[in-house]
Amino acid sequence: MHNISLSDRGIRWVASATLLAAPAFDLVVSGGSFTWWHGIAMLLSTYPGLTAFLGWDPVYTLVDYKTCDLSERNQCGTLPYQLDAAIGNHPIPRNEYDHSLAGSRHGATRKKG
Repeated sequence: MHNISLSDRGIRWVASATLLAAPAFDLVVSGGSFTWWHGIAMLLSTYPGLTAFLGWDPVYTLVDYKTCDLSERNQCGTLPYQLDAAIGNHPIPRNEYDHSLAGSRHGATRKKG
């Protein structure tokens, strides 16, 4: 089950890219050798990268926390589903466990409240 919002995914992608780019930039600019901090930064980049890709954070699951919900534009689901909700197309999942764009329909006349 997904538990990461679209904005949370974006922050995680930026964090992962930064943790990968910083050591790469340092190696290119300084022309130095690979050190322990390069390896640690690259290793640490895997967690935010994987969780952003999957849309699921195991730590959030352990503490029963979600950054997404069932509101109009901050829905839990796959990345295409979340993007569809964010632009206002109001995807409605066909069932409780499948929050994918393929497994949804659009509800233009969805009631608010």
